[in-house]
Amino acid sequence: MADPNQIQADASKDQENHTTTIEHVKDINNALTQVNTYEDDVHVHLGWRSWLVVLVTLFSNITQVYVVVAVGTVIAFIIRDLGQPGLAGWAIQGPLLMQSVLAPSVGRLSDVIGRKNLVVGLPLIAFAGACICAKSTGINMLIGGSILTGFSLSTLAIVQAIPSEVLPLKYRTIANGSAFLGGAIGGLVGGLAAGALTNQNVHGWRNTFWLQAALQLTTSLLFIVSYFPKRRSDYERLKISEYLWLMDPIGTFLFIGGTTLVLLAFDWAPDTYPYSNVHVAAPMGIGFALLVLFGLYEWKGRSDGLIAHAYFKNGYNFGLATFAFGVEGWIFFSAVNSITPQIALNLGWEDDSWRISIRQLAYQVPTIFASIPIVWYSTKYKDLKSPLIVTYVLFLVITICFATVKPSENNSEYAFLLLSGLGQAGPLTLLVALVQFTAPHAFLSTATGLAFSARAIGGAFGSAVLDAIINGHIASHLVPEVGGAAINAGLPSSSVPTLLKAFDAGTGFDAVEGLNATILAAASSQRHWTYAHAYRLGWSSIIPFVVLALVAVAVTKSVKEQMTEHVEAPVEKMPLESAKGVEGQEMNSV
Repeated sequence: MADPNQIQADASKDQENHTTTIEHVKDINNALTQVNTYEDDVHVHLGWRSWLVVLVTLFSNITQVYVVVAVGTVIAFIIRDLGQPGLAGWAIQGPLLMQSVLAPSVGRLSDVIGRKNLVVGLPLIAFAGACICAKSTGINMLIGGSILTGFSLSTLAIVQAIPSEVLPLKYRTIANGSAFLGGAIGGLVGGLAAGALTNQNVHGWRNTFWLQAALQLTTSLLFIVSYFPKRRSDYERLKISEYLWLMDPIGTFLFIGGTTLVLLAFDWAPDTYPYSNVHVAAPMGIGFALLVLFGLYEWKGRSDGLIAHAYFKNGYNFGLATFAFGVEGWIFFSAVNSITPQIALNLGWEDDSWRISIRQLAYQVPTIFASIPIVWYSTKYKDLKSPLIVTYVLFLVITICFATVKPSENNSEYAFLLLSGLGQAGPLTLLVALVQFTAPHAFLSTATGLAFSARAIGGAFGSAVLDAIINGHIASHLVPEVGGAAINAGLPSSSVPTLLKAFDAGTGFDAVEGLNATILAAASSQRHWTYAHAYRLGWSSIIPFVVLALVAVAVTKSVKEQMTEHVEAPVEKMPLESAKGVEGQEMNSV
């Protein structure tokens, strides 16, 4: 029989070791979580190694944005092939959910153990997911594959942090601008490729996933052959228990659990289940409770968790920028990326995926070119606030325009999309840099992950809200309004269901008994107006949040004094004396 005294002694020793581990980690983080306020210091010559890494991260961003844009562009045609429109939104929501849930934790993991293995391994999981999507025999299989593709989206925190740490701090807007440029190209490629491939035949949308699989595999291979960081991690030679504590296990559990449950509830409601149903009410209530506990724990439980208190030492830029980023995600993922192609289709402006993709160029091309002067201005004058204010004013104009959209505004939508592209160029270029300037290097990827998590949460939450508003209005108004218009124009009431099925399929009008050109025109016009009213309601719901985001960016603090020569993790080969100088400054900074 075990000696009770020995058991008690072992338990006391374990508790002492655990306390020692926590205190040791706190001491390390207290040293490392000093906000970087370097004066201009050792100049690191930027050679091909640095710029090659930047180009590889740019390609990674192309792949990641393709994942979201391609599916959003052709989601209506996936629904036509596989059906189940109430569940099809998960093809978009699944990857966003993975980014929302995992980005901060994956970012923290890369800060603790290093970045290369993660940016190589996770795209391989996404590669498998894309292959599953391409072979899907039903909507559930498509959703499962889409969730796996979301693993690559969770690396966005790392992919954005890498160029920021291999370039000088004064070039941080260039680093994030290059990432945005990759994303803009990914949006362009995703929209055009998805439209062209889908337009081949009813199953053409599957080829968009085969292309995604090729991009994911290429991303992994490029990181293998080009990225060799000299500074693997700020944390070295620690115990396993210390590494685990650095990952903030309590905060991570609360954040992942809360975020997953809340987004799951919003994605289920109201199409699959009503808000009063236990499938929605239970996860929503539990999820919000966990998120509240997460906030309290990060505030009072520990100062060096996922939301490190160091982010707030020099003001509230982290919170303001993160909130504004969430609103931008709401606008991009749910409204611009997903709703505007549906507007073109359902308001009768375009009738095939390729023409819709061409129309979206009015958004995608300006956003690429607009990012260049924004990066130039913010870098030259070390001013991030002014361009952000301008872009959020544009967002406000855009939301008002779409909140008053009419079926007759076919050509006007090109102008709306142009303004959307100009507005989009600011936040992704500058808000990420603003967040990164609040974080010490030991938390660089963690802070970046939190920002992108907020953006993805904004997109997923916004999609759920817009889908609820738009689909709710259509469900209650489409049949009586379109059917009534057709009957008033002379269509037999018995033919109304066949007519509505023909509208949904985009073909089969010859099978509608009693249909003629006059009746079809009357029913089509009413259908366009029913959808227009639904889209108006959806866009109107965004306006208050855009106003709040505009206020948030307007009160951010300047980061001009932080835009210096310092390079946090150079990949260039440096002379021994320079290398020692940089190392000494890193030690002095902590």
